[in-house]
Amino acid sequence: MLHINESFIVSVDFSKEDTGVLIVGKQKKGKVDIVNAFQGEEAWDLFNKLTTIKEKK
Repeated sequence: MLHINESFIVSVDFSKEDTGVLIVGKQKKGKVDIVNAFQGEEAWDLFNKLTTIKEKK
């Protein structure tokens, strides 16, 4: 199994009604590198997955 210990920075902009953007980056030596970017419905779906608190059973 692959062992990974890393942190990511997530930024969102949903200021326009018809589209939104979610950007994933990581910081290295004081510089932020963009890892990936998502737009529109895919950005909303990821935002909701990342921010929805699941209820404990």
